[in-house]
Amino acid sequence: MRHVSENTTIPIPHVHETQNHDGGVKSILMDYIEGQTLQDAWFNMTPSQKMSIAEELHGYIRQLQGLKHEHPRSFSRKSTFTRSPVYLDEYLFSRLTTSVPDLVHNYMGTNRADHDMVFTHGDLAPRNILVDDHGHVTAVLDWELAGWRPAWVETVRAYTFCNDIPGWTAYLSAVFPPNHATEYMAVAFARHMTR
Repeated sequence: MRHVSENTTIPIPHVHETQNHDGGVKSILMDYIEGQTLQDAWFNMTPSQKMSIAEELHGYIRQLQGLKHEHPRSFSRKSTFTRSPVYLDEYLFSRLTTSVPDLVHNYMGTNRADHDMVFTHGDLAPRNILVDDHGHVTAVLDWELAGWRPAWVETVRAYTFCNDIPGWTAYLSAVFPPNHATEYMAVAFARHMTR
């Protein structure tokens, strides 16, 4: 969070203190930021306010992806785990059918290792975005899953796991950079097959 705060214009809470217990973080004391979660505000927002939020988030994602990795290394599927011992891409697609054609799996990134590593929030969902009454982002919260991943991961995660708010996915094409259209199309196709 400190690195993001010092190198981007993304509004995030300032961390004042952390308390550790048994080798892990027990609590974090940080700034209180005014705003309502996008999840709660969504239904009362106008289309222009929703688009304004999407455009702001797009700019923030560009800033995150522009951060430089001090110790670059090639992406290894075996070195990218979630909390349980499952490869990240397998976790991302666990809610999609496993019977989609191989071609779709290839374009969803599950068999591709040629992606650039970029910094991602890891859970850019409406519940983790605070907004004001005018349709502007006041803070991006919950950075515990942030890290260096292939650029397509954030996009695919958003389409796969943040679809419980009616109409939100319609704005995701404005949120994420357009260079992962192939993965998006594959995910959309796979999701259609699960219905």
